[in-house]
Amino acid sequence: MKKFIKVIYALGFLAVIGAIVLGAFLYSVSRDLPEINTLKDYKPSVPSKIYSADNTVLLELYKEKRDVVAYEDIPKRVLGAFLAAEDDNFYSHSGVDFVGLVRAFFKNLKAGRVVQGGSTITQQVAKSFLLSSERSYLRKIKDILLALRIEQKLSKIDILYLYLNQVYLGGGYYGIKAAFKGYFGKELEEATVSESALVAGLLVAPGKYSPYVNPQYAKARQRYVLKRMFETKKITNEEYQAALVEDIRMNVRVLPRLKAPYFTDWIRQQVMKKLGSDEVLTGGYTIKTTLDWELQDKAEKSLKEGLLDVDKRQGFKGPIRKIEPDKYATYNTEMRQEYYKKKSSFFDFTSEGKNKYELNFDDETMAKLADYEKDMKSVTESTYFKTIPVGVMAEDLLLSKIKKDDIFEAVVKKISNQQKLIYVEFMGLKGAIPESGYKWAHKRKLNDKYIYQPLMERPTTILNPGDIIKVRVRGELKSAWSLMSGNYRNRIKSAKNMSYVKEQKFVPLDLYQDIEVQAALFSIDPKTGHIISMVGGSDFSVSKFNRAVQAKRQPGSSFKPFIFASALENGYTAGSSLLDSPQSLAGVDDTLSWKPKNYDNKFLGSMTLRRALEVSRNIPTIKIVQDLGVKKLGDFSKRVGINAKMPQDLSISLGAFGISLMDLVKSYSIFPNGGKKIEVKYITSITDREGKELLQDEDYSSESKKLEVNKAKESSTEIEKVATGINSEKKNNKENIFHITLKGDQVYDRRLAHIMTNLLKGVVKNGTGRSARSVSPFIGGKTGTTNSYVDAWFVGFGKTAVTGVWVGFDSNKTLGYGETGTKAALPIWKGYMSPALKKLGDSEFVPPAGIVNVAIDSKTGKLSSGSGDVYVESFVRGTEPGAENSLIEDTLEDGSTITTDDDYYYDQ
Repeated sequence: MKKFIKVIYALGFLAVIGAIVLGAFLYSVSRDLPEINTLKDYKPSVPSKIYSADNTVLLELYKEKRDVVAYEDIPKRVLGAFLAAEDDNFYSHSGVDFVGLVRAFFKNLKAGRVVQGGSTITQQVAKSFLLSSERSYLRKIKDILLALRIEQKLSKIDILYLYLNQVYLGGGYYGIKAAFKGYFGKELEEATVSESALVAGLLVAPGKYSPYVNPQYAKARQRYVLKRMFETKKITNEEYQAALVEDIRMNVRVLPRLKAPYFTDWIRQQVMKKLGSDEVLTGGYTIKTTLDWELQDKAEKSLKEGLLDVDKRQGFKGPIRKIEPDKYATYNTEMRQEYYKKKSSFFDFTSEGKNKYELNFDDETMAKLADYEKDMKSVTESTYFKTIPVGVMAEDLLLSKIKKDDIFEAVVKKISNQQKLIYVEFMGLKGAIPESGYKWAHKRKLNDKYIYQPLMERPTTILNPGDIIKVRVRGELKSAWSLMSGNYRNRIKSAKNMSYVKEQKFVPLDLYQDIEVQAALFSIDPKTGHIISMVGGSDFSVSKFNRAVQAKRQPGSSFKPFIFASALENGYTAGSSLLDSPQSLAGVDDTLSWKPKNYDNKFLGSMTLRRALEVSRNIPTIKIVQDLGVKKLGDFSKRVGINAKMPQDLSISLGAFGISLMDLVKSYSIFPNGGKKIEVKYITSITDREGKELLQDEDYSSESKKLEVNKAKESSTEIEKVATGINSEKKNNKENIFHITLKGDQVYDRRLAHIMTNLLKGVVKNGTGRSARSVSPFIGGKTGTTNSYVDAWFVGFGKTAVTGVWVGFDSNKTLGYGETGTKAALPIWKGYMSPALKKLGDSEFVPPAGIVNVAIDSKTGKLSSGSGDVYVESFVRGTEPGAENSLIEDTLEDGSTITTDDDYYYDQ
C-alpha cells in the first residue's frame, strides 16, 4: 500500500513538473505571438499606387495584391462557398477543431511527415499572422494558441473579415475582392455560385487547382465545393445543378503595361528612397505626380515616329532570317497560334473542365485558307495574271483583329520589279509592300561623310523569297491594282480578266525593322518646375536606362544660349556686331593650334549677335567666350543652375561637356520664366492609407506664394531704379547693373531674360529652328548638333512648357551624315509641342519694365537710317544704339583667327 501511495505521489509530482514545464513552454511560445486585440490591429499589406496629375493610375506597387472589403459587402453565396470548402463548423467551435487535429495527428504519424493540417478558419487566420509558414508541430502549437486568443478577442464576423481579406487565392491575389476582380473582372456582388466555388476551391493549393494550369483538377475541386455547398444547405438543388453546367469566363492573365515607364520607374525609385521599399510595397500609399498622361502619350508616340524616320534614313539592316518553302505552312500556323493566345483577353472555363480562348485556333482555319488558295490558283492558271498571287480570304476572322501600325513577322513569297510590289504572308494572311513602303531600304552604312544613297526602285535588290522580315500595317485592305506601280497599271489596264486583279485584296504593309537609335524627351512647366512629360528611350522593355535623366551627353550648340545670355549681362546687346572670320587658337602645346570652324565650313563676315545665334555660328560664339573669359562663363553657368562639370578652356564654346537632358531643359526655363532658377518637381503629394498627407509640394504652400509675390515686387522696384538711372552711383563703381536685381531664385535679370527669349524666337523664325514655325508664332528654341553627328538636340519653349529632345546612339557612334538637331530632334519636338501648347495654353511673352524697342539695321546693328533691312530690336533701356548716358560702355574687341578643322581640339 505504501509503495502504491509513493507511486501516486511520484506520478503527481511528475504531473506537476510536467504541467509547469508545459506551462513555461506555452508561455514562452505565446510571448512571440503577435497582438490581435481589435480590428484596429489589422494592418494588411495594401498596394501603393502612383497616379498622374489627371488621376490615371500609372503603376501599382505591392508584395500582395489586395483590395480590402467590408464584411457586410460580402455576398452570402461567396461566404457560403468558403465555409463549405474550409470550415463548416466555424460558428460552433472555439477556434480549434480538436477532433480534426487528432485525426490529422495520426495520419501524419503514419506518413512520417506532415501531410494534413486539420486547421479551422481561425487557425488559418492565426497562421497568416505568424512570421513563419513552416509545416511543423511547433508552428501548429503557435497556430492553436493564437487561434484561441483570437477567438477570445474577436467576434466570428471579425474573424471572417480578417480571413477573407488576408487569404492567398493564387494568381498573386490576396483577399477575395482582388481575386474576383483579377480572375473574372467582377465585383463581389456580381459573382455567381459557380465562380464562388471555383475561387474557394483554390484555397487548398492555388497552383494545383488553378484553371490556368490544371483545368481538370480545378473542375474536380470546384465540383467538390459545390457539392459541399448543397449538402450544407448553402445553395438549393436548382442552384447546384445550374452551377455544375455553367461556363465561367476568365480573364487571361497578362503583365500589366507600365504607363509612362521611364517616368514611373524613376518615381518608384524616388519614393522607395524616401519611405523604404517594404513600406511602399505594403503601406497603401497614394502618390500623386505632376505627369500629364494625355501629353505623355503624345510624347511617346511622337518620339517613336521620329525615330522611325531617323532609322529609315540610316538604311535597312537586312532580313531577320530565311526559311525554305516547305516550312511556310508550319511557320504561318505557329505564328497564328501564338497570336491568338496573345490577343485573347479571356477564355471560357467550360463545364467539361476545358479552356476555350476568345480567339480559338483550330486546324480547320488553316485548312480553309489552303483550300481557298488552291481554288483561286486554278483560276489564275487560266488568266493572263499568273504573276499576281492569291489575296486574302474575306471570311478570315484574323482580319478583324489586326489594326493600323501593328507589327508582325512575315515571310516574303513573291517580288515583282515591274509591279514594284513585295508580296508577303503572315499568319496565313496575304500582304503586299508597295514602293513607298520599301524605297528607303538602301543598305545601311553609317558615316559622318556624305554618301549618295539612291531610293530603292527594284525590290529584288533588297529581299528574296523565303526571307523573314518585319512589317507594319498601313491600314485597310487594298487591291493589288491599287498597290502596284502606275506604269504597270497603264500597261495592263486594257487586258482581259482585269476583274481578277481588282478582286485580289491584300493587307497593305510597310517594311519595318527594330529601331537601334535612341532618343529622350523631357518637358516641364517653366514656372513651377513640374514635369509634364518624360520619355527616356525608344523601348523600356528593351532598355531601362533613362536617357532623360541618367545620360550625360554633349549639348553642342544647344548650350550657346547661355553663352549669349552671359554676353548680354557683360556689355553685349542683341545688335552688337560680331565677326565670323577664320581664327587660329592655341592648342595644348605651343606647336599645335586649334582651328575651329562653322558647321558649313564657311565664314559670313560681320553680323549681329542676334544673327550669330539664329544661324548658330561657332566662330562668333568662341570670340564671345574669349572676350568674357572661361571663368566668368563658368560662374554664370553655375549661377543659373547648369548642373555639369564645365571644361576650363574654349571647348566650352562648342558645348563639349556632358549634361543630362533634364538639367539642360531646367536651365532653359530661366528664359521664358523671367530669369528664375527652378527645381524640377515630380510629386505633388503622398498620402497614407488613412488619407494623411506625408509629403506636399512646396508650391502649394501659401507662405511660399506670398514670398514669391514679395520677391517679384522687390525685383520690379529694382528694375525701375536701374532703368531710370537711380543706381548711377553703383554704375560708377563698375558693379554689373544686371546683378543688382538678383536675389534668391532670381538668377538672371528679367529684362535680359526677355531679350534672350526674343533672340531664341528668332532662331525659330529665321534660323536653324525655322521648321518649328508651324507650332506657334510665340515659341523660341535652339538646335544642337555635336561633332560627327553623334548627338542631335532641340530645346524650345512656349509660355507654359519647356521641352527638350535628344537623339543619338548609346554607343556614341554617328547618326549619319546630315542628322542634325534640325533634322533628327526637331520633328519629335514638334510632334509633342503642338498638342502640348494647345492644351496648356499659348500666348506672347509680355516685356517687363525697362525694355525699349528700337529700329536698327539688321546687318550692322546700328540705328536704322530708313533704308536697308530694318529690324525692330529689343534693348534694356539705356543700352540701345544712340542712347544718351548708355548704361553699358562699348567693350567689344575684334580678334583675328583662322579655322578649318576642330577635330584636333576635340581629340585632346
